[in-house]
Amino acid sequence: MPNVVPKKPDSLLCHAVKLDPKESYILRFEPLASKSVAHHMNLFGCDEPGSDLPSWTCGEENEEGHRLPICKHGPPRIIYAWALDGKPRSLPSGTGYRVGGTTGIKYLLINLHYKDKLSPGQTDNSGYYLEMTHDKQPLQVGHYILGTIGEIPPMTKEFHADSGCNYDSKETIYPIAYRTHSHNLGVVTSGYRYRDGAYTEIGRMSPQLPQTFYDVEEPNMNITTGDLLISRCTMSSQRKFPTNMGPTNKDEMCNFYIMYYTSRQEDIKDEIMCFRDHNSFHLKDYITTLPPNISSIVGLPKFERTDPYAV
Repeated sequence: MPNVVPKKPDSLLCHAVKLDPKESYILRFEPLASKSVAHHMNLFGCDEPGSDLPSWTCGEENEEGHRLPICKHGPPRIIYAWALDGKPRSLPSGTGYRVGGTTGIKYLLINLHYKDKLSPGQTDNSGYYLEMTHDKQPLQVGHYILGTIGEIPPMTKEFHADSGCNYDSKETIYPIAYRTHSHNLGVVTSGYRYRDGAYTEIGRMSPQLPQTFYDVEEPNMNITTGDLLISRCTMSSQRKFPTNMGPTNKDEMCNFYIMYYTSRQEDIKDEIMCFRDHNSFHLKDYITTLPPNISSIVGLPKFERTDPYAV
């Protein structure tokens, strides 16, 4: 970020950098940010940014009442995401996130959600340090994202936001890492592969812990045609009002990211999305038996959860 000044709490600001047009691979992501300043920080790819300004309010109305997009043409490509002081991540040897060339990603873009206004005279230069190479990597990295829309009812001790989709692609993918993302109501988020009547845990973590990409539970697992992928965000609300899914700290999110690699040589043009309305979609209506630890915090590091909007 070019020494920006967020002017209100929950500001969403963007900053873009033009890439070398030659095909490149990102090998390592090192976030340079603090949870005391940033709620979360996304790294996106665009063919053209939503503004020519050094930084701009993106995805919400600015002070003039205009809504500038993140990318000028179409939705952004998700490359990486960070929150709550998550640690750096190196990709496995021989893998990389392909950008430039024919990928359609001509710019890298930071999308940063600020927690609050800064102190007088303070500016922010949060960002990412990336290790990159022009050397072709035999395996390229992509993302499969499960998530939900809907609302979370008030005064509910345990609410389940479920998502699930059949994996219909003919291309086998190999998960290497996972990430969970929720706001103040999130207790634990988990994701699983269901195959031949058995579950394999991809990952399970509290979104109140550092939101980085963690190693998958089964390092040699794959996802292939006919598998079912499911996720659950277990939420707890002590608010007197319903909570909508949305970008601000008062809203909620339920996302389970799967970072995978594939041997395909064609460019990965889009991440794979599986989103459900959690007020009408419930895993128990489709599957007789669910993983016993799907909402469990047993075995997770200790964490604290506070909600400024609770009674």
